[in-house]
Amino acid sequence: MAEQRVDAVVFDVGNVLIEWDPRHLFRRIFTHDDATSDEAKVAWFLTEVCSPAWNLEQDRGRTIADAEAEAIGRHPDMASAIRSFYGRFQIMIPRAIEGSVAVLRALKAAGVPVHGLTNFSAETFPLVRARFDFLNALDTVVVSGEEGVIKPDPEIFHRLIGRADLVPERTAFVDDSAANIETARSLGFQTHRFTDPAGFHGWVAGLGLPVPA
Repeated sequence: MAEQRVDAVVFDVGNVLIEWDPRHLFRRIFTHDDATSDEAKVAWFLTEVCSPAWNLEQDRGRTIADAEAEAIGRHPDMASAIRSFYGRFQIMIPRAIEGSVAVLRALKAAGVPVHGLTNFSAETFPLVRARFDFLNALDTVVVSGEEGVIKPDPEIFHRLIGRADLVPERTAFVDDSAANIETARSLGFQTHRFTDPAGFHGWVAGLGLPVPA
């Protein structure tokens, strides 16, 4: 059980509330003659061309146009696939993670303040928010691409703390990233590293908060 009561819950978005995996898209783009996905090509592309570090710069505020130009400059033969990363990015997000969304809705219905802290491009987050209406249930959302700073930098946590008037010791924080969890814990948040909805549900219940049956 938590040592202090919990007054609010902060959610990560990608791979906590919505599934995000660029392989969903590039398995359609890179295929063998028999139409099966070319896993080696997918892995190469997402390591060497549109890598996690490259994507993180958009989360930090780099424009999509600049990102595409940079990647195409390195791999001009991959221009079409590079443009697909954002041109077809919704395919990377096949679904909501319903178990987590159910917890969010239960907390909201009970009057528990719920907030979001996400590494996301400022250009794509509004599109995702329009697609997944439950994101509008979040009382405050701090988006890295709008801030010019990304998790796990403590600065973006401090911005959320200030805007949402949070007391970290009385705030629950869930994220799938170990680095982000470590920063949150160092700032005093009660933390849970997300791996699956069942584990998250149990943790929230253990805090004494309302959860769906």
